[in-house]
Amino acid sequence: MLEIVVWWAVLTAATVVFISSVSPVELVVGALAALGGAFAARRMRLAAGGRAKGGRGAVRALVALPGSVVRGLGVLTAAVVTDPAGALVRRVRLRRGTGAGWAGTLLGMSPDTCVIDVPRDDEVLVHALRPGAGPVEQAVARADGAR
Repeated sequence: MLEIVVWWAVLTAATVVFISSVSPVELVVGALAALGGAFAARRMRLAAGGRAKGGRGAVRALVALPGSVVRGLGVLTAAVVTDPAGALVRRVRLRRGTGAGWAGTLLGMSPDTCVIDVPRDDEVLVHALRPGAGPVEQAVARADGAR
């Protein structure tokens, strides 16, 4: 039930954002359509066998995200001006208990990092403009240095 409420709230909020002027009728129609979408989203998740898992390091990664985005923008700007060919591809081995889906999403939010592939549940392949790990990568990568 909680999942349906969360989906409904997100879909209703998205609908309200995309409506230029919200009238009561539009709000009711949007909320009802979002309710149908919430049930459909839950059924699709269940049919696909998806489940939320691997939250280890999520809070640390979310806290590090704004700084990582600003830092990444600086690295991207510097790379474009000085050395656009200086990028590298590396494997990021994730900490035990870290979900590759959300970790890859957060890693890809930085302007200087692009997630290329998620070959396994504990590994993400990234294209990065900086040689060292950024703050989000440090939050989700294994401490033993294996990459």
